[in-house]
Parts: sequence; C-alpha cells; structure tokens
Amino acid sequence: MTKAQIIGLAAKGFKRWTKEGMDRMYIGAHALGLSCDYYNTGNIRDAELNGKSISNSRARRLKEMKTYLDLTTMTIVSGDEELAHLAADLIVSLTDLKYESGPWDWRIKLVLDNPGES
Repeated sequence: MTKAQIIGLAAKGFKRWTKEGMDRMYIGAHALGLSCDYYNTGNIRDAELNGKSISNSRARRLKEMKTYLDLTTMTIVSGDEELAHLAADLIVSLTDLKYESGPWDWRIKLVLDNPGES
C-alpha cells in the first residue's frame, strides 16, 4: 500500500497504530456508518447502520468493536462481519485493491486488482 493510499484512508477515519512489528489502521463503527441517537441519560434511543435500523444492544457492541486493516498481511479483521465488509468496501473504493469473501467472513484478505502492476 502506498503512502498516498494510507493518507487517503486516514482522511476517511482510519487511525494508524504500530508496535513491535505490528502495523495496523483502525477504524471506528461511526466512520463506517453507525449512527446513534441518545437519551439525556446517555443511553441509546435509536441506532442505524448505513440507514438500516439496528437494535440498541447491537449498536453498543459495534461502538466498542475493533475493526482494523493489518498492513503487514493486508487483512481486514473485525469482530463483526458487516463491519469487516463495510471497511473492505471503503478500502477498495480508495485504493487499487480488491477482495473476495463470503457473507460471514470476519477476516477479509485484500489483493492487488492487477497483480502485475504496482
């Protein structure tokens, strides 16, 4: 992944984290389309993910969910399959990468769209 692509991902909400050989870009559920309305108490009143209504308990889980792109293996990792696919779609829209996965994949491997080119 090029430096320009990494900067583009950062502009969309990804935050880079590196430590002891690990190089990851994390993104929160809100940057992937989670929207919540709250009561004055701080509890969730209503929640949506990309315009679809979801339960308040799922919204609470998604808010705390870790979703990241591992830059060393070019794999998207998430505790929720829908967040993994949303992150993959966002990355594909900003880069020359593509992916193939099933509907229940929580780890998605990215590959170059044209492997002979770089």
